[in-house]
Amino acid sequence: MASGAADWSRRGVLASALALGACDRAIASKPKPELPIAPLRSVAPFPIGTAVMAQRLQDPAFAGLVAAQASQVTPEFEMKMEYIVQPDGSFRFDAPDAIAAFARDNRIRLFGHCLVWYAEKPPAFEQLDQNRVSFRDAYVNYITAVVGRYRGQAVGWDVVNEAIAEDGGEWRSSLWSQRLGGLEHMRLAYEVAHQADPGARLFLNDYYLEKIPGKRASFMRLAEALLKAGAPLGGIGTQTHIDADLPAGAISAAIKELATLGLPIHLSEMDVSIARVQGFHRPDVLEQRQRELYAEAAHAFCELPPQQRFAFSLWSLRDSDSWIVRDLPSDTPNLFDANGAPKPALGAFEAALRG
Repeated sequence: MASGAADWSRRGVLASALALGACDRAIASKPKPELPIAPLRSVAPFPIGTAVMAQRLQDPAFAGLVAAQASQVTPEFEMKMEYIVQPDGSFRFDAPDAIAAFARDNRIRLFGHCLVWYAEKPPAFEQLDQNRVSFRDAYVNYITAVVGRYRGQAVGWDVVNEAIAEDGGEWRSSLWSQRLGGLEHMRLAYEVAHQADPGARLFLNDYYLEKIPGKRASFMRLAEALLKAGAPLGGIGTQTHIDADLPAGAISAAIKELATLGLPIHLSEMDVSIARVQGFHRPDVLEQRQRELYAEAAHAFCELPPQQRFAFSLWSLRDSDSWIVRDLPSDTPNLFDANGAPKPALGAFEAALRG
């Protein structure tokens, strides 16, 4: 999603079955059991990822939570052009190098995000003249430099990010499409990335594929067009930034349909916003829907054939680190609270992972 880009409890069922009387009062007086907090990486039958930023990794509490829970990390924005490309056209890699080192030191997979994004127009690229050859050379050089730097460590890359328009009807116009052509700039990016690291799996990534079926259809047509054009597209990413009022079954339907392409799937950036839901809703109802949506996503992903379950990534673990909370401080979209304590949503998610 934009840069720099929610839980079930069985206590209600248990409570309804309790008999009246002294025994009932004794049971009710007991402290509630702690939520299960087995590390997600040890429970899930596939890699569990999360978004990180280099500065946050300097916080021992944050770094420890990530190392305990995740088996894959994605730089939230520090592998994007907005960070790497400097005004004079030079590249900086201090933050992405720090994230890569953290992943290596903790034996966690590194996933690259992202190479080509419609929203970015680095001045160094904009200032190039209209000569197609020089612009193409700079584009190829950038992708080669970034992918090549993490060759052998990054297990995959979001090569093209958010190429489908909000309404789902068209491919987005961008600096890259204007200078190099709509399909051509994407095909070229996949070819160059593959040459820079033949071992990395290359993804097409987008959002609202669960919310807008028309956008999902356009996304799938683009994936098919890339494959037909010979691009080494190796997987598809569905971000799954959703709100707590998303209808039940929407996530399952999207994953099932995306799987028909036969490619590995990365559920790449999940969070479930409560504060973005429009209209009045009781907080407990929204929190229940958040739990159910996390559980539905986990269950639907588990239902995929093993060869299509690339990874399931959460877009931050703690509420305090969420990109949504920067604009909506009251939101609580993640599985751990602001202090890193597990929320009921985590229990629902973990139970679904266990089947």
